[in-house]
Amino acid sequence: MGRSEDGRLLLLEAPLALFPGEVVEAKVIWKARHGEGRVTRWITRDPQRTQAACPVAATCGGCELWEAGSHATELKRQMAADLLRRQLGADTPWTWLPAPGSARRHRIQLHWDGAALGYFQRHSHVLVPVSTCPAAADPLSEAIPRLQEALAGRALPTRAGRWELSTGTPAQTVWATDERGRTWQLEPDGWHPSTQPIRHLLGTTTLLHEPGAFFQVSPPWAAEAFGGLLRSWDLKGETLYDLYGGVGLFSMLLGDRFKHRVLVESGEAAVAWARRNLESAGLPSECLVADVAAWVPEGLGVPGDVILLDPPRAGLESALCDRLATAGATSLVLVGCDGAAFCRDVKRLGAVWNLNQLAVLDLFPLTSHVECVALMTRRP
Repeated sequence: MGRSEDGRLLLLEAPLALFPGEVVEAKVIWKARHGEGRVTRWITRDPQRTQAACPVAATCGGCELWEAGSHATELKRQMAADLLRRQLGADTPWTWLPAPGSARRHRIQLHWDGAALGYFQRHSHVLVPVSTCPAAADPLSEAIPRLQEALAGRALPTRAGRWELSTGTPAQTVWATDERGRTWQLEPDGWHPSTQPIRHLLGTTTLLHEPGAFFQVSPPWAAEAFGGLLRSWDLKGETLYDLYGGVGLFSMLLGDRFKHRVLVESGEAAVAWARRNLESAGLPSECLVADVAAWVPEGLGVPGDVILLDPPRAGLESALCDRLATAGATSLVLVGCDGAAFCRDVKRLGAVWNLNQLAVLDLFPLTSHVECVALMTRRP
């Protein structure tokens, strides 16, 4: 956040991080009460800035904090603190979980234009060719030139479009998935069609899902952070309502702390994998394909139950918040990857649910994005 010369509020973004106190020039679009700007030049630079370790950091749209170096996590903590202070009040206590230096992406999305492979520039469809990605796990980064070679040599479909490279946990085997969902596995002699699932060994938990499916960007760190946090909150009870449950990550992390689980997710493929994952772990559950906002009834749960919601980036629908206000469960856990939407939903739920715990997790290293988690308990 910044101020223009006449004092008006500016929301600024830059590809290489912004430090408090820096003076910049920006291309600004003025709204009714504020401006939104993209930094075009630094007039004064903070001495803590470092040389970016990525050769395309200034143009690639994938990361935003390369020049922050070791100070990146503190900049993100400051951004989270400012958001929570403004939205929830300065007296709201919260916990910050910074990402370890070993956290890397296990999924990256590249674009092929028929001649080059790379990332898009921020706010653009201009391609930035890459042959390596230091933000990705080593096997993914090393697979980029192999994918480029196969596309250029017509060993893979050459139609322009998006490709996703993904790997499991630990990061070893690499899969490439095109926009049509077709998948190839990288072998020493090249890419071969594959129907094998991606396997994640996350502590004592094993999770499977199909390549190209939505999952955590950095699964080892996400499982460690979420698992440790939920255990520290001593979440347990009769039934866990795992809403927007995906392939079952939270149900698996909470394990036998609940006698039964009800997982609801709109994607049929995700629910099929969730059912398989939970059955393999010996966790009794009911996995349903449904739109969560439409499925949640009045009076959901009874004392001793926990409702856990991990909604899309836009957060909870207003009508869903109204129905959650009538729930009979004892506790509610809200997860959100958009801080503003998350705070809005916490305030909506606050009419009935007390905010007991709040944590912000850096699950997206080198970007300005964070994951927020709240534990709320039903008022008598």
